[in-house]
Amino acid sequence: MIRSWLARSTALVSCLFLAACGSLASAQSQLDELTVAMSSDLSSFDPATGNAGSDHVFLYPVYDTLIDFDPETTEPKPGLAESWEYTDDLTLELKLREGVTFHDGEEFNAEAVAENLNRSRAEGTNLVSELASISDVVATDDYTVEIRLSEPDSALPLILSDRSGMMVSPKSLEDPESLGSNPVGTGPWKLVDWNRGSAVKYTKYDDYWNDDVDVTPNLTLRVFTDPKTRVDSLITNQVDLSYQVGASDAEGLALNEAITVESSPSMRVRMVYLDLSDDLIADQQVREALNIAIDRDQLANVGFFGYAQPASTYFPTTHWASVEEEAAYDYDPDRARELISDAGAEGANVSILLPNDANTVRIAEILRYSFNDVGLNVELKPRELVQSTTEYFDEHRDPALLSAWTGRPDPAQTYAQLLAESGYYNAGSVAPPGLEDAVEESNTHTDNEDRAVSLKEAGRLDREFSTFVPLVFEDSIVAYANHVQGYQPNLLGKPKFTTIHEVR
Repeated sequence: MIRSWLARSTALVSCLFLAACGSLASAQSQLDELTVAMSSDLSSFDPATGNAGSDHVFLYPVYDTLIDFDPETTEPKPGLAESWEYTDDLTLELKLREGVTFHDGEEFNAEAVAENLNRSRAEGTNLVSELASISDVVATDDYTVEIRLSEPDSALPLILSDRSGMMVSPKSLEDPESLGSNPVGTGPWKLVDWNRGSAVKYTKYDDYWNDDVDVTPNLTLRVFTDPKTRVDSLITNQVDLSYQVGASDAEGLALNEAITVESSPSMRVRMVYLDLSDDLIADQQVREALNIAIDRDQLANVGFFGYAQPASTYFPTTHWASVEEEAAYDYDPDRARELISDAGAEGANVSILLPNDANTVRIAEILRYSFNDVGLNVELKPRELVQSTTEYFDEHRDPALLSAWTGRPDPAQTYAQLLAESGYYNAGSVAPPGLEDAVEESNTHTDNEDRAVSLKEAGRLDREFSTFVPLVFEDSIVAYANHVQGYQPNLLGKPKFTTIHEVR
């Protein structure tokens, strides 16, 4: 069985572990529970305060978004809002679905939307930067919401297809402390149990509004931080699907006749985040040196076994806002050594936080060699994933983090969250000069061709500033037992599992 998606999708199938083949072939004819192997736990069920891009896969079962997106293009489409329009340059009007309820029985309506959005744009959440254009949110009737803007913002519809558009029951918002572990949304599943570090269990929400979505009665996301264990859990029939299969495991796993391995392009950028408030990292020569010290072609082929493409920016060449081709860093270790010397940084210590899974540690060792080779002394600090992001973004313990930017539906959202001064993922709160103005200009246009002019300028400004160290665009690799049918990837590499069923 071979699956493909878009021109670069790959699926590999043959035969490895015969005993496992027989075990998988005996699966139930009715898929009562879908069990998925995950690489890490989530940071929080609160969409406004969680800090890991990998959270989305855990959040999607519980929370619908105001606006949805097409999985192949990220174009906006109806969600909890049946329609939307800009009634003028500074007003976005949403028409909401009727008959939708939260898991606690509370009605979904315009007041609930206003309460959610006003809370998400307040200080103390991680969504302030992407909702900065909103001046007020008003329920004009039970199912109509006016989002009033201080400046034009054409990115807002797709922003509302992400965390900012995840709707939480107003009753739950009364106790925000418990929201992180007791989510109440309108999604197709509701939470049953969260055993931290081990598994999250959901059950189907019987009163779900969308009759076209027929999800499995039960969903369990099991956490296996070791990539080999994720693979073994699939081979031994402990799980039905393994999410984020390591590139080093894909080839061997595909030899199992009872398993389908599917690779699809994604906007996930493996990268080194840099804290520009650090004295050493504040020197642009050092940041430039870090970027040109890396042979990205070799990293993609050796470090990711060909399941990746070199990245110097945050949007692949096929994306309408990409400047990847013109902004690519050339590998030049000699020039990197000169820059380190000119900066007076020879022998300087640089500590890098990173998730402690084997694949990331292996990539980190390649980077350490490259950075040491140009004159820096690198210390690697592996941590559990959520701990690594918390220590970097919230506690500012170290000047660098090897992780990933998992992408967002709208490119302006990426710039706002990642590079704007107020962006949560910009730990140093230093933005490339002119970038925020370019993004604001793009948001005055509604046509992508017009928006692309300013967004590409923002990309060039970031490249000149060498803000962070993008490495590769990773393919999204999943593997699943052949009794699992209907898996739908998306360009963000964050599946929703709502289309999965079983066919015999």
